[in-house]
Amino acid sequence: MAPETNTPNMPLFRRELWQWLFSSVLAKSLLHPYRSDASVYDVVRQYYRNRPLLTVEEKKPLIRITSRPLNLETPLHHLTQPITSNDTFFVRSRLAIMPTDDAESYRLNIQGTVERPLELTLNDLKTQFEPVSVTAVAQCAGNSMAFFNPPVIPGWNLTHGFMGCATWTGVRVRDILAKAGVKAYARDVVFTGADRPIIDKTPLVEKSFRLAVDQTLDEDLLVAYAMNGQPLPSWNGYPVRLAAPGWYGTYWVKWLESITIIPKEFDGFWMSQAYRVPTHPVEPYQRLRETIPVTRYNVKSVITSPRDNDRVKPMQTINITGVAFDAGNGIRSVDVSIDGGKSWQKARLRPADGHYAWNLWSITITPKTRGKLTIMSQATSITGEIQPEQAIWNPGGYKYNATDSIDLLVSQS
Repeated sequence: MAPETNTPNMPLFRRELWQWLFSSVLAKSLLHPYRSDASVYDVVRQYYRNRPLLTVEEKKPLIRITSRPLNLETPLHHLTQPITSNDTFFVRSRLAIMPTDDAESYRLNIQGTVERPLELTLNDLKTQFEPVSVTAVAQCAGNSMAFFNPPVIPGWNLTHGFMGCATWTGVRVRDILAKAGVKAYARDVVFTGADRPIIDKTPLVEKSFRLAVDQTLDEDLLVAYAMNGQPLPSWNGYPVRLAAPGWYGTYWVKWLESITIIPKEFDGFWMSQAYRVPTHPVEPYQRLRETIPVTRYNVKSVITSPRDNDRVKPMQTINITGVAFDAGNGIRSVDVSIDGGKSWQKARLRPADGHYAWNLWSITITPKTRGKLTIMSQATSITGEIQPEQAIWNPGGYKYNATDSIDLLVSQS
């Protein structure tokens, strides 16, 4: 059968060719763990338990996903506090060549459909505008990808550690645009990173936001120059990055070098082709018809302690903890089950450090008999959005937010 014609609504990716090959030829031989009695959690335990750690400058040992470009996942034991420290924050890179970290020569260019093009130094950003701080979760769109069932092919072995919560300090994007003077017919704002690919034809990292009718953007969209009161780590965008609270990490452009206002909808690669999900539920590995960009977070909770498959003793008091967040509406409750979903009880919620921060939650249990305990968590937002039992499958492996689950083994040893 000949390939379908490529159209704007039906981009053909290399990923899709792999998915076709996988579903048509390899699925029966390679998917047997998912087709047996084993759960997706059993499979993740088997294949991803001993992932290597890597230490790079400014960071504690993190889980190595790829080396070039560098991608490092945060182990869950670092995600048990309201704020994730800079040296344990995950590293997400799309292109292999990082820009130099010379703050003296740094310039942020504001150009395009504006009255007054600007070239701002790092000092200009710190002295010419009101400094603003927002505590917010940054989460990669592919966080938790490994838990999709059936698996995403090709996919990364990302568990829950491609997220963190930090306090971001910088300048409101709308204040910068006000200084530049946005023209009345402007439509989109495009943010471009200074990282570069090895192959020149690879698209630069560019993401866009739609201008509102009054030519302003959300007041919490920041050009950030500090993270938890310190300069940004090099791996997290130094000297300047975009901080987009409530939006998936694909919009958090690092090493920001330009803001371009344009009079039309932006159709660059990272918006029109990459980081898109189906408009309607699809069968795994089927050819996509219509897609839309990944945008804001869905509601999610994750169990951060104890670790999956930990051994505990009967009558031992155990504190189950985790985090929960959404796109900024807030978390109403987290329900926890200790019997695999048969019954549920409310966890204790710690107030979040702002609309976009995560809530810490906890519950204490005392197992009485030996055996396996399956602990599950399910968050509900203030608007009534409930974390689903199963995530909506999509070929990119994005937006995973299914009810979380770990096992505890209760024994005397």
